[in-house]
Amino acid sequence: MNSAHSILSVVLAILCTASAIGDFLKLPSVMKAAETVGCPPNLCNILGLIKMSAAVGLIVGFAIKEIGIAAAVGLSIYFVLAVGAHLRVKDHFKGILPAIVMLAISIATLATSR
Repeated sequence: MNSAHSILSVVLAILCTASAIGDFLKLPSVMKAAETVGCPPNLCNILGLIKMSAAVGLIVGFAIKEIGIAAAVGLSIYFVLAVGAHLRVKDHFKGILPAIVMLAISIATLATSR
């Protein structure tokens, strides 16, 4: 495991944890984004659980590489779908930017996992 991968894994885990907490607390910004893409409010807890599980997987990946890779793959898929959801409703750039950034970090984490 190289240092770039380690740094990206930790950063991604922190960002996913923060995002999951926002989902669990149903912060106004999270609820506005969910409403924009047509996501029912009760689904926010499930999305938060997915992100929190992936964050744990990234950290476990330091001990079991395959778990970390699986978490990075899962997050890459998750954020491709998130970007797609924003594009589907023609969301403005500011609304889609967080999903694009998270997708980029997810892909970079996966790419450096070898």
